[in-house]
Amino acid sequence: MFESTARSAALVLAVLAVACGKPVDPSGDEDATFTRASMAGAPAPTGVDRPLSADLAVEPVSMLVSFNRLKTADKLQEALNKQPGQFSHIDLDKDAQPDPLTVADRAAKDGHAFEIRVRPKTGEFVVATMLFDPEWSYLGHYDGVMGGAASTTARPLPAVPQVNAAPVAPVVVATPPAVVPSAPPTQVAAPPAAPVTPAIAEAPAPAPGPAGAVQAAPAGGAQPAQP
Repeated sequence: MFESTARSAALVLAVLAVACGKPVDPSGDEDATFTRASMAGAPAPTGVDRPLSADLAVEPVSMLVSFNRLKTADKLQEALNKQPGQFSHIDLDKDAQPDPLTVADRAAKDGHAFEIRVRPKTGEFVVATMLFDPEWSYLGHYDGVMGGAASTTARPLPAVPQVNAAPVAPVVVATPPAVVPSAPPTQVAAPPAAPVTPAIAEAPAPAPGPAGAVQAAPAGGAQPAQP
């Protein structure tokens, strides 16, 4: 099933590559930022000035639209972000993680167009604009905005919202909950213990002797009266 679909896709793209010429710019010259649909497998450009689309699997993305019937911006965007890194290796914010992709509809003169964007932490930028005919057969892509300059890794083009266009569905990125350290418990100091005054034992009074007895007096003391 997969091989049959791949052969059909190759045949369709090959026919389109022969039948469709490059769009022309206002001066009548071929538009250098447009790449026709092709299965030739040309090596992707390298270097800091390479287009952002060089890090996007443009042909497989076109098959998602043409053969998987993902013909709305939100459905295509959901598929592109289901497995990060499957269709794009663009990492503009240099955090070692593929940046999320967004998709916006663009008005096409005869057919359909999807603008593929990338959304790092630093903003949202255009990657490529993919063109399809009225029956959703893939025609090719621009390396940036339709009919405009190329968007490169060194100079990515900021995304500009289209007037009266439906809003682009937000990209949901799961973030772990923030860990708030708990404050250490406040220790209440116990009040200082009151000093303990040692008790002074009083000497017991001498027991009274029998009547007529002479009480002995301590040395140096007064002599008791004689009976």
